Formats: sequence, C-alpha cells, structure tokens
Amino acid sequence: MSMLYLSVLLLFPGILLCAAEDPTYEHQDRTTGEILQCKQCKPGTYRTAHCTATKETKCVPCPSDHYTELWNYLNRCLYCNNFCSQNQEVEIECSATNNRVCRCKAGFYMMEDFCVRHTECGPGHGVQAIVGTPKNDTVCEKCPKGNFSSSSSASDQCVKHQVCSGENVMLLQGSAFHDTVCGTCESLANGGDDLRAVLSASLTGSRIPRRDLKRLIHKIIHKDQEDDFTGDSALPKQRGPLVDVIRVWLAQATSEQLKQLAKTMRNSQFSSIGTKLESIFDEIKQRNPTCSL
Repeated sequence: MSMLYLSVLLLFPGILLCAAEDPTYEHQDRTTGEILQCKQCKPGTYRTAHCTATKETKCVPCPSDHYTELWNYLNRCLYCNNFCSQNQEVEIECSATNNRVCRCKAGFYMMEDFCVRHTECGPGHGVQAIVGTPKNDTVCEKCPKGNFSSSSSASDQCVKHQVCSGENVMLLQGSAFHDTVCGTCESLANGGDDLRAVLSASLTGSRIPRRDLKRLIHKIIHKDQEDDFTGDSALPKQRGPLVDVIRVWLAQATSEQLKQLAKTMRNSQFSSIGTKLESIFDEIKQRNPTCSL
C-alpha cells in the first residue's frame, strides 16, 4: 500500500464510511419539528413509515407485479406496466427491482416502437454477414459473381455455384438466381434430376407474369381447374410464393411428369415461361451439341 494512500485514509477517515452508508432523505418530525436524516429504502422495497428520533424508516417488500428499481422513499411501489404487445416477447420478467422488459420476437426488429418483420432478400440477393436482430433490420446485398440465391429469405446468404466434375458436365451455367446445373445429357433427356434442376432454373431471374404462373399451377397441380380459375383465392398473391408452389411440386414430380411439364411450359399458352425455357435449352445445346432435347 503506497504512502500516499495511507495519508489519504488518515486525513479523511470518513470517506470509506460515507461511501458505504445508505442514502438518506430529509424529513421533518411532526411532533418535535426536528429535521431528520431518514434512511431510504433499498430497491425492491418501499416506505411505510418515516423515521423518528428513535426509529429508522420502515420499509417493506414490493407486492406482486410491483417494483422499485432505485433507493427510494416512495409510499408505494411502481406497477409493472410494460406489457409485451404483438410480435414481442418477454426478455426480462417483472420483478421486485425492475419493470418488465420486452423485445421483438425472432424474425422481427424494432422500428418506431413497433416490431416489424425483417426484410427478406429476394432471389439474386442474400443476407450480409450479420443477419437481422431484434433491434436492426436485415441488410441485403446483391449476390457477387460466382454466387447465387434462388429464394426469398431474411436469413440465407448467397451460396457459391457448384463446380461440375467427373462424368457430370455443365448443362447450365449458374447465375445470381440459380446454381450451376451439372449432369448428363441422358439424365436430362430421360426426365431425371437434371431436368428438374433446369425446369426450376427457368422460373428464376425473369419477370414471369403472375397470370402465367397461375395458369401453370392449374395445369400441373389443379388439372380440373385449368379452364376456369376457380380456386385462385387459395393461391398466393405474390410472384415469389407462386414460384415456390411450383418448386414444391417439381421436387416430388416423377420423370414422366417432368417431361410432360417441359412440353407444357413450351406451349404458347405460357409464352413468357416457354421463351425462358427455350433460351435455356439453346444454351445447353450450344455447350453440349450432342444433347438431344
């Protein structure tokens, strides 16, 4: 211990004692008129009686759903009046020493006192290194060259294109919207997974009208509704979710269904989709002249 520190303690012995003392407040005794220094009540308690010349301040614990956060001489505790609203959850529950603290639920962030859903990064875009938090929105970035994102997500980042190897050749070069499609011409012609991947790629990256997407859904999923559009109310209204409906069907379709779909998509009824698919097939033929499509 330094000589300077010892000197301070000797000169001011009351410093440590004062720092450790409970805070006080002034109160005038009604009987004697004397101004008293009453001890305050610690957090989690409140005052039920002032001190007197012979008695200390009387403090009692806060009742349920009430609190005092600081040293005080309140005559009642504060009510835990912070209730979590829609899209919020409790972060810290009400206790004798604190009010309830709420935060936005997963997938939401606070904006002007309301919890708003995180922004979804659309196809061709991914989430930056830091995803959205209860306090900050998702930040999206365009997928750099050699990376892609085929879905709308508030948490997924762009993914690198796969590299074709072995017997699998590059059937379709990757874009910002879909992965590189690797496979064989035989699998493509026979309606295998390679055709499934090519058909899925044909639905990305282009502004296909929602009407064409709905027609295609009725044609391949609701065959009994292909002429009239009863049942449209059950379909998503946005383009992205409509594409997702088709992709779900693609994931479980048989090889024969995939080949039939390829023919259907090239039908003049679906000009925008057919144009995109023909462009993809032309690209595959140029890269692999022996492919029979």
